[in-house]
Amino acid sequence: MKIVVDANLFARGLIKPNSNPGKILNLSKQNEVELILSPAIIKEIKRILLYPKLQKYHRKTAQEIDAYFEDILMFAWIVEGEEMVDIIKNDPSDNKYLACASEGEADYIVSGDHHLLNIETYEGIEILKVKAFLSVWEKEWESNVSGKPTGSHLK
Repeated sequence: MKIVVDANLFARGLIKPNSNPGKILNLSKQNEVELILSPAIIKEIKRILLYPKLQKYHRKTAQEIDAYFEDILMFAWIVEGEEMVDIIKNDPSDNKYLACASEGEADYIVSGDHHLLNIETYEGIEILKVKAFLSVWEKEWESNVSGKPTGSHLK
């Protein structure tokens, strides 16, 4: 199962590792899901994690954030980031998630951003909130454990 996760969820996962966003990042670290990133998403995640108001919560130095990020990059698949998408007009910067998902042939985009969530699907890629994605993953995991066939909506 391949996923693209929006940058704000990375921040929430770092601040609260046991939160649902933290669980998704842990799934990717454990190779339960394949995390797909692009250079533009990586840049945004690093920028967000260095916001002073967020550093107040996660209390990580720039060096610790770099180390955290190197850990993420070890288990992520990085696409070239060359695909251009112009679907989201109200917040064009969110198009990078659609482009990354398309380029990386993702199954899901996991986000809390209403610009993305309002689209619902893009090129057959479902856009889900964190809790909805975890529910889908859990059902898939249970069907794999029980030996039942997986859902047809999964690649």
